[in-house]
Amino acid sequence: MSEIRNVVILGATGLVGKEIVKALVDDGSFQVTIVKRIGGSSSHPFPESSRLREIGDIDYTSVSSLKKAFAGQHAVIEALNPSGVVHQDKIVQAAVETESVRHIITPDFSGDYLNEHIHEIRIYDSKVEAHHVTKRLIQQRKSLHWTAILTGSFFDWAIDNGIFWVDAKARQVTIFGSGNQSNALAALDVVGRATIRVLKDPDSYLDRQAYFADYLISCNELLKLLNELEDQTWTAKHVSLDDFYEQGKKLWDEDTAKGVEDRRSTTAYIMLGTYGCFHEENRYSTDYSGRVESGFGWTRDQFARELLKAVKSARKE
Repeated sequence: MSEIRNVVILGATGLVGKEIVKALVDDGSFQVTIVKRIGGSSSHPFPESSRLREIGDIDYTSVSSLKKAFAGQHAVIEALNPSGVVHQDKIVQAAVETESVRHIITPDFSGDYLNEHIHEIRIYDSKVEAHHVTKRLIQQRKSLHWTAILTGSFFDWAIDNGIFWVDAKARQVTIFGSGNQSNALAALDVVGRATIRVLKDPDSYLDRQAYFADYLISCNELLKLLNELEDQTWTAKHVSLDDFYEQGKKLWDEDTAKGVEDRRSTTAYIMLGTYGCFHEENRYSTDYSGRVESGFGWTRDQFARELLKAVKSARKE
């Protein structure tokens, strides 16, 4: 495949999109176009750069409108939030009909939603549907390929926002179940690092999921590590997973009945996602052992430094 230099990003002003834009611009190898859709409410003041431009008033429900944004682009990066993937059929069709586009990085940047049991926890349903749409439509052009970037949980962002298993201010780690379940963790900027790696070597990632995590660790190991890193004692808060799944499903069904659309901050979403992470038999593939891309990831010392940095940031030290 020829070099990828011109890249268009959908969802550039979101949590993931902002990180990807920054990484690509800082790398200096790409010309980056960010898309502002009609009706979009979010904004972000990106620094001026000769390598960055914005195109506005793009209608995600229109193939012809999307083709205007894709013209001359080599790759389309979908940094969309879950609500945006309802437009996947139009986005992929527009890429198919734009000859310059050779690669799509699909709207993922999350856990392993391609796991065979993932439908049980519901939170990835929209991503699964978008994946099926992509695979079906992309077959129209043999020169067009896709990559799904699957990451670990964004531990630094989550700690800073008080929604992680590590409570920096209370110096407490929540232990779910046995606490021995290994999870893939990554710093938020992994989305940029992984995207650059795929774009610079697309042939190695054609039409497959690619796993990018910085470190694999259990809650028990997290607690031990934090007690090594700080003089003050860290304690454990134990949470049983008994009935956790059933409670999460019940709340999910109640939200459905109420017509809740944005579920990401709901108790049901958090409970089902947590259950997925800590199933004792790794039923939902949150342990990426043996699957992280070659040469990617941190040593224990590197992870320890970044973990401590995140903890201090959350405490504003």
